[in-house]
Amino acid sequence: MEYNLEFFANDRYKLLKLMHENRVKVKDDFFVPLSQQEIADMAHFSKLKTNQIINELIAFGCVLPYQNKRGKYEITDKGLKVLHLMQMSNR
Repeated sequence: MEYNLEFFANDRYKLLKLMHENRVKVKDDFFVPLSQQEIADMAHFSKLKTNQIINELIAFGCVLPYQNKRGKYEITDKGLKVLHLMQMSNR
């Protein structure tokens, strides 16, 4: 699948990166334990903007709800690849 990194050349990347940096590992799983409000506060975004971006990341296949739990997210392999490609293009 071809990635269009322009989709991430903005606040989507910032939010995805922030979520990645705040993942925790429990047993063999990594997930983001932060609420949308906590993510919004850390990113200096409104909760509405954060919700919209998270929904876009979910629609793009980069983030999923972790075990269908509200307020918990996991970054998919696609999301990890996007982060890697964006970091490589920033060098």
